[in-house]
Amino acid sequence: MTATSPQTDTQLVVIEWAPALMIGMVGLGLAGLVVLDTGLRGLTLFALGGALGAVFIGFQYGFASAWRRFLVAGETMGLAAHFLLIGLCALLFIPAAGLGLAATGSLAPVSVSLAIGAFIFGIGMQLANGCGSGVLFSFGGGSGRMLVALPFFILGSLLGSFLLPTALDWGSLGQVAIAGGAGETGRLLVNIGLIAATGAAFYVTGRRRGQALPRELVIGSLVIAALCWLVFIISGNPWGITFGFTLWGAKIAALIGVPVGDFTFWQWAGPRRALTHSVLADVSSLMDVGMVIGAGLLAAIGGGLRRQSWPSSRQLVAAALGGILMGIGARLAFGCNIGAFLAGIASGSLHGWIWFVMAMAGSWAGIRWRPSFGLSR
Repeated sequence: MTATSPQTDTQLVVIEWAPALMIGMVGLGLAGLVVLDTGLRGLTLFALGGALGAVFIGFQYGFASAWRRFLVAGETMGLAAHFLLIGLCALLFIPAAGLGLAATGSLAPVSVSLAIGAFIFGIGMQLANGCGSGVLFSFGGGSGRMLVALPFFILGSLLGSFLLPTALDWGSLGQVAIAGGAGETGRLLVNIGLIAATGAAFYVTGRRRGQALPRELVIGSLVIAALCWLVFIISGNPWGITFGFTLWGAKIAALIGVPVGDFTFWQWAGPRRALTHSVLADVSSLMDVGMVIGAGLLAAIGGGLRRQSWPSSRQLVAAALGGILMGIGARLAFGCNIGAFLAGIASGSLHGWIWFVMAMAGSWAGIRWRPSFGLSR
């Protein structure tokens, strides 16, 4: 017995570190390709994506679960943390021009498409048990559910790109900046006031119900905000996730003969440029890959990859359905919980608030469907 114990211990160490070494080697290989493609700027954004993936999985910083706890059990501290994160980002996003930064916030049209897309996304994230960021970091962490949800998210995003030009004809007020005529300082004060009031309302409500804001959520919000600041400064735009999925879907479709470039969305300047370059040249795509690597590496080091259990067939169906709904919804609503909710509100855009309300309504509907797929409320 004693003779075999050291050998057993060695085998356990090898099993624990083998996935980490493999993911690390893949990450280094991709980093080399990124340097060749987009240089130091691309490498920095790739690293920031990796850092975000590690932080999200390390702090288990989620949106779908926090919203579900709010709607089902009245727990509000998760939402208070989200608005803390948004407020910190707004401090840089809104006054960017006055600070001499060559960066702009995220403003999108207030439209019928936005309302429908956000509602659909809300349903999808409760069925898939994850949002845009949640699908990525959980996929990197080896979640069986997300191994199904992500491919269907990509498919839904591609379908959404085909639908968006038509959906925009259903009615739009154009981009609406909150307090847009108040000047930069006035606009910042008004938006910070709205964000702070909303976050404080969630916090005070939670305290009255005997809830506490976990220190991990506060620290996670601070670290994520700092990383979002760096992404904003280096890329020139707020962090976004789902366009990367749309691009992946378009690249795959083009490889199998689908004339993606003939569709209206892919004739617009930005998408057309992304389609003609590598997936590592687009910021969203590049950071998505980095996020998977970062989450996977941390999960492997901590042994989390070996602790994953395989979901039931009904739960996998829910993941697939949720992925498609999130993909379509994100395109119709100009982003997900990161690109529309966080970046939109932090940029002082009315569309971010509408996305929040409609996605919350969709989450309420999705929660009621969860038991049909063997998921708890």
